[in-house]
Amino acid sequence: MLLLGTKQTGSHRIRLYESEDHKGFMIELSEDCSCIQDRFHLSEVSSLHMLEGCWVLYEMPNYCRWQYLLRPQEYKRYHDWGTVDAKAGSLRRVVDLY
Repeated sequence: MLLLGTKQTGSHRIRLYESEDHKGFMIELSEDCSCIQDRFHLSEVSSLHMLEGCWVLYEMPNYCRWQYLLRPQEYKRYHDWGTVDAKAGSLRRVVDLY
């Protein structure tokens, strides 16, 4: 996946939190994850901290349904990335393919 106008190289890191304001159970990822529920037993993500790189968060597993482009910043509540609920199924890094 290529984000036009932005060259993404190097590392990607994201932290997922079960509660708002970066509280509760936390997961840190640096690779794509096709099913957050299967891998971490977490079906909802209430806040995020984007440490490095851009990511796409998908509502459902296997990169399906609604997509949210996440840029490096702190998202203290799920509303901050534009969703109406905290469903999170999968994550994919935005990388330059050439």
